[in-house]
Amino acid sequence: MSLVKKHPVFYLSLLSLSLIFIIPGLSFCAPIKNPARILRSGDQLPEINFSNSFDPEEKKYLAVGEKRILSLEAILSDALVIKYLNTNCAYCIKLLPTFNEIYQAIDQDMNLKSRIKIIGIGAGDSPGELDELKKKFPIPYPLIPDPEFKAHEKIGGPRVPFIIVVRKDKRGNWVVATVHSGLIFSSEHFIGELKSILSLDPETLKLKKP
Repeated sequence: MSLVKKHPVFYLSLLSLSLIFIIPGLSFCAPIKNPARILRSGDQLPEINFSNSFDPEEKKYLAVGEKRILSLEAILSDALVIKYLNTNCAYCIKLLPTFNEIYQAIDQDMNLKSRIKIIGIGAGDSPGELDELKKKFPIPYPLIPDPEFKAHEKIGGPRVPFIIVVRKDKRGNWVVATVHSGLIFSSEHFIGELKSILSLDPETLKLKKP
């Protein structure tokens, strides 16, 4: 039996899915109350901390060591792809094969492999729910549980799936290069976008201050 969380977002998700066949344009899961402006290109990624519960291979992939509590800034790469998902979101599940293609394309390119990492953040998901997801589907990149929506709320609480690509600036902070809401239909196009982002100076991405 699937678990449905007692959070308004998931009841609204079920309603959204039922309306997809009636109202064109409803394409994303989990409409969530937005406590802040949703993150956009040029913003600095807020500090997001999480428990280091990764297995040895995942720690090696992210180069994060053994520290118990980590922040996303601890991940050693030039660019980071952050995919917000939820295990009860049909569109998040539909996106999994495309993201596996993206991961494999990066892994097979020695230049990209050393410069780009991918993580998933399960908005509202417990560690057990993410473990169940990994048992059902091959997911080669690390997943971070966010059962209380803390990491999700820090970026403005967008609908999921929501994808953020960030570049690390000279101070070691992540700067948002681009965001995607909903499905990605071409892994090739997304890889091309990542290559373009790697060629940019992170300083040029930042929003001008008023």
